[in-house]
Amino acid sequence: MSALSNEINTTLLNVLQGFSSPNNEIRAAAEKTLSQNWITAQNIQLLLVFLSEQAAYSQDPTTAALSAVLFRKLALKAPPDSKVLIIAKNITHIEKETLIQIRTTLLKGFVSERPNSIRHKLSDAIAECAQEDLPEWPELLQAMVGTLKSPDPNFRESSFRILSSVPHLINNVDVNSILPIFQSGFSDPEDNVKIAAVTAFVGYFKQLPKEHWAKLGILLPSLLNSLPKFLDDGKDDALASVLESLIELVELAPKLFKDMFNEIIQFSDMVIKNTDLETQARTTALELLTVFSENAPQMCKSNPNYGQYIIMNTLLMMTEVSQDDEDAVEWREADDTDDEEEVTYDQARQALDRVSLRLGGAYLAPPLFQYIQQMLSSSQWRERYAALMALSSAAEGCEDVLKSEIPKILDLVLPLINDPHPRVQYGCCNVLGQISTDFQPVIQETSHDRILPALISKLNSNSLERVQTHAAAALVNFSEHAQDSILEPYLDSLLTSLLTLLQSNKLYVQEQALTTIAFIADAASVKFIKYYDTLMPLLLNVLKMNSGNENGILKGKCIECATLIALAVGKEKFMEHSQDLINLLILHQDSCTEDDDPVKAYLEQGWSRICRILGEDFIPLLPIVLPPLLESAKATQDVSLIEEEEAANFQQYMDWDVVQIQGKHIAIHTSLLDDKVSAMELLQVYCTVLKNHFAAYVNEIMNEIAVPSIDFYLHDGVRATGATLIPILLTSITSTVGTGNEEVLQLWNNASKKLIAGIISEPMPEITQIYHNSLSDCMMIMGKNCLSDVELDKYTQGVQTNLADIFERVSRRHNEDDEYNEDVDDDLDGYTDEDLLDEINKSISTVFKTQGERYLPYVQRLWPTIIDYLGQDEIILSLFALVAIGDLINVYGELTASLKDSFIGKVKACLLSPEPSIRQAAAYVVGVCAQSAPVVYRDDCLSSLDVLYKVVGIPDAKSTENTTATENASSAIGKILTAYGSDFPDISSYVQNWVKTLPTIEDYEAAASNYKTLQLLIENNSPTVCDSSMIPTIVDHVVQALVKRSISGTTATEVVDSTKKLLGTLPPNDAMGILQKYPSPYMETIQQWFS
Repeated sequence: MSALSNEINTTLLNVLQGFSSPNNEIRAAAEKTLSQNWITAQNIQLLLVFLSEQAAYSQDPTTAALSAVLFRKLALKAPPDSKVLIIAKNITHIEKETLIQIRTTLLKGFVSERPNSIRHKLSDAIAECAQEDLPEWPELLQAMVGTLKSPDPNFRESSFRILSSVPHLINNVDVNSILPIFQSGFSDPEDNVKIAAVTAFVGYFKQLPKEHWAKLGILLPSLLNSLPKFLDDGKDDALASVLESLIELVELAPKLFKDMFNEIIQFSDMVIKNTDLETQARTTALELLTVFSENAPQMCKSNPNYGQYIIMNTLLMMTEVSQDDEDAVEWREADDTDDEEEVTYDQARQALDRVSLRLGGAYLAPPLFQYIQQMLSSSQWRERYAALMALSSAAEGCEDVLKSEIPKILDLVLPLINDPHPRVQYGCCNVLGQISTDFQPVIQETSHDRILPALISKLNSNSLERVQTHAAAALVNFSEHAQDSILEPYLDSLLTSLLTLLQSNKLYVQEQALTTIAFIADAASVKFIKYYDTLMPLLLNVLKMNSGNENGILKGKCIECATLIALAVGKEKFMEHSQDLINLLILHQDSCTEDDDPVKAYLEQGWSRICRILGEDFIPLLPIVLPPLLESAKATQDVSLIEEEEAANFQQYMDWDVVQIQGKHIAIHTSLLDDKVSAMELLQVYCTVLKNHFAAYVNEIMNEIAVPSIDFYLHDGVRATGATLIPILLTSITSTVGTGNEEVLQLWNNASKKLIAGIISEPMPEITQIYHNSLSDCMMIMGKNCLSDVELDKYTQGVQTNLADIFERVSRRHNEDDEYNEDVDDDLDGYTDEDLLDEINKSISTVFKTQGERYLPYVQRLWPTIIDYLGQDEIILSLFALVAIGDLINVYGELTASLKDSFIGKVKACLLSPEPSIRQAAAYVVGVCAQSAPVVYRDDCLSSLDVLYKVVGIPDAKSTENTTATENASSAIGKILTAYGSDFPDISSYVQNWVKTLPTIEDYEAAASNYKTLQLLIENNSPTVCDSSMIPTIVDHVVQALVKRSISGTTATEVVDSTKKLLGTLPPNDAMGILQKYPSPYMETIQQWFS
């Protein structure tokens, strides 16, 4: 019996039938009716009830299936009147009674006799009604207890499908009662049930507290035992599905597999070596082995088999190129830009790269070279090629070992530059390019005479075009890290060969030649002037001949090459052709009307280089250059809610990315946002170069681009670049009208609120770091009291949130090295919490300086966290606290008296820390106490003096590791002696011992302080310093600091003036003798300062 009236049922049935009509017009009319009349705030609940009834009871399979799918889609859709489209869902907003009714209907349909395909769709609909943010549904759990034991495999599979989506359903059931359910699923005779059971098990495991993992671990042998049967029966898809689920478990708890690791390695090896299997199964097996290296590197290293197998497997798969094509005809004829479909080869290369980055050269290089050396001399070209590409893949990760073996590597590789097979030659060029990047700058300095001639030799007409272009690309890698003096002897032969490539009839060869010329010009800098008169007219001619819409990439490369050459040779040389090139760029910009025109990006970058060359002379071009750039920079977030089945289609396109948020699939037009980032980066260039001359554009860019970009929650790059742009814009406009201008204050008000809001709510720590940096820069621009009380309150809230989050992440990492996980080094991620803490330190310091005593009440809110950090064993936490305390005392001085007792004892204890960075920071704090609050901290500074002398007197005080700690301790001693000199009955011995700690040459701040102390001692005629026997030592300390440039500016001038006075107390010949004893590299500096 339907809960709806006959009229509603009839109406909606007619609409539903229209949906399945083959007639486009009828289908479109049905969709319109549903959208306008039923997907409304008033009718959505009726529609969901109708769809649940049809899915559960309709005897028409098409109607039932369509209803189940539509139900799930609408359950996930945001309510018609909702403002949070991505998060809100209809199913969580309907009335409780309606939800109960829908659940009852769907469950009745599920347990009744329904076609298999319908039951699967019903299970998906049921899962949406059982989500964790909805009321409990005990009836569903009771029903599943029966369906999981049903003799019908379809019931069992569908039940596991529900558990996969909503594993929390069984959270309150004792784990021991759950084990038989999964045990039964793993051994089920039906493959689909096994797969569904494994998927459900992983979902359940992932959200279960760690204390229960050991109990679930006993199921793993049973799960793994299901794999061989899939392999024996040739069930490739099933095997791949279960392996994918295993990968999720390994990422979560790799050490859970420790006792089975050997078996997993050997089974994966069997799968990978079985070339009769589908590619997906083999590459998934390789991915399983790879993921172990990323999540349990120590477990992999301690296993005697892992290294051998991963090397053998990747090398084997890397030989799978140009299958059934011994001469690689298809490869030869393809463009170098073509992306060959060689999946196993590509996966193997990526796997070896990832494994080597995690396990390093000490572990991986020996087995790798054991096989590579054999393969390089193989009669099979595929083996030679695989060996070369394996070396390319592993070079970065094995750099710790291989960098010292460059000559031996080149001995192995270089003979293959002339291999009979062109694909091997290509592989050799690839290795040379890769190691030029990974082993820079050592390889450029030591091996240019071997690498450059080899690569140049492959640019000639005897080489296949693909080899020519790859050799040219490798030259880019080499030149990026080469000094101009290294490149200079090769420029003639390089450019002669590259100019020959420009005559090729293959477009991709010409394009690569232009790129290589551009990069070599950039690296050679002014030494490229010799070739300017040949190349620039040639490039201008190409741009004149190709003024239409064809050959877009070639035109773009010409623009890139011409502007990089202009940048290399400088404004004076470029001026003779500047107007011609500018006119051509304007011509091409006018013809660039399509958004996807490849010339557009090259034009934007080219204009920015010309701006850097011309400086203020570029200003008249801004009305031409900026409009299209501003249009790109103003792009909005193009986001679409899509169906699950549409996700795969969107993911085929590089321009789009698909993410899943709360069960919804969201397609993001990422290429549009990537272009937005590029445009904003170029705006930074113009603003930085043109400074106050760019001020007219600041208001528009700040209000319409930079500040709104911080709300682009689906693109990290947009938020980061927008935040970085804000202080650059402020610098431009304030240099014109000052900081008190009403327009400036309004811009700053908007920007500061947005940055502080970002600090509070930003989910990505690396972007929070950028917000702190930008806010700090802005405050330095805007000056005293630039934040309101409300903003200071919000800022403090943000810092508290950041510090709490960091503490939680650090604690979590410490707990990772347990019975299930290893403490894996995350430095490869390119971001650390240490970086974020550094930026928070800087922004807090800037707040102290710019907001003055107004901020002291807010310090009280941060203080408990700072003191808590100070007591932690984790170095980065205690270091943060020490720096914050030092900055606080530096700014507020004697006003910090009330806080003193909470930290000073801990700071003094840190002076003897075994960790140099902690000693350094603690010494800095003590020095600041003496300098900025000598009354409050008098006793503490004096009692620290002997400890500081111990710090500077340790045996390896001047070692690389200890230098900055020693120099900061020395600086602290100097500050204490300056502040409390009159308190010492005999200060001379203290001064004498302090002078022995000089020179100070590594830490510039400590150097400035120490040499200022030295200058005061000289000016005050300290007998210890001014004694004639000490003068050579004092002079040497000053000379060392000048040569190392550790002091400069006013400090250097004042110290040198005082040193000259000191030298003036000696006979002229003695004074000259002291200065002339130095080697020639020092004499230029001495003559500069002492002449």
